[in-house]
Amino acid sequence: MLAVLLVAAPSRAAGGPPPPAVKTLMDHMARGARDSKVGDWVTYRMDGGGARVHYWRIAVVGQEKDRYERDAVWLEVEFGTHPAMRSPLGQMKMLVALGEEHPTRHAITRLIASAGYGKPQEYSREALEQALSEEKQRNTGDEDEPRPAPKASRPVPVVRSGKEARLMTHAGTVSAVPVEVVLHSTVLKRIWMSREIPVIQLAKVEIPGIGQAMEVAEYGVDAKSRIRMPLPNEPQIRLEYAEQKFANLPWAQVEDAEESP
Repeated sequence: MLAVLLVAAPSRAAGGPPPPAVKTLMDHMARGARDSKVGDWVTYRMDGGGARVHYWRIAVVGQEKDRYERDAVWLEVEFGTHPAMRSPLGQMKMLVALGEEHPTRHAITRLIASAGYGKPQEYSREALEQALSEEKQRNTGDEDEPRPAPKASRPVPVVRSGKEARLMTHAGTVSAVPVEVVLHSTVLKRIWMSREIPVIQLAKVEIPGIGQAMEVAEYGVDAKSRIRMPLPNEPQIRLEYAEQKFANLPWAQVEDAEESP
């Protein structure tokens, strides 16, 4: 699901990726940063569908204890039109707990975001908790509400996987397992997962119906932090703005009343 929604990001070439791509990445990381090591980084190239080529860079740049004394890593995400992230359109930095998702505590305990040339600004604890709680509710729904019975005639997509094989990518040839999502005789998605690719183990994804694809462009193990930490006295994104800001994170205009003209 993460790969499928991220690959749709280039559909708005001028204004950056649609909010669902960012929300899906946040939801994915809210389950915990499994098998992430400091220094791991990966850059994806996304194109097709007549949109301008865009790039996502995800990097693990540090490790520390979070507020619950759990081992956690600092994960940086950048989005732009240049593979080296010159003048990125948006940046996001989050502290994510290692291991499996906790039933009552969010894996993400700190979140910093910036848009374009804007200064990085941190979400207050209350704003982050509210944003993550609302997102989880949207994803899981109300368990107490009765769900309609599935229609017997509704076609169900079939997921089928193949044998591990060598796959040629922009980053070189890697060993990957192909997975297809098929409805009747139509391939909806093709995904290649590889243990050689760090962070999210994704090598490539294609959506033939809309002609879009996301493919690993570069990866390595020497990542350094590229997003500045806000100073303690700089304004934070507060609770009353959390839902509005999270809906467009990290490309929304960040509230900073003290610098407004």
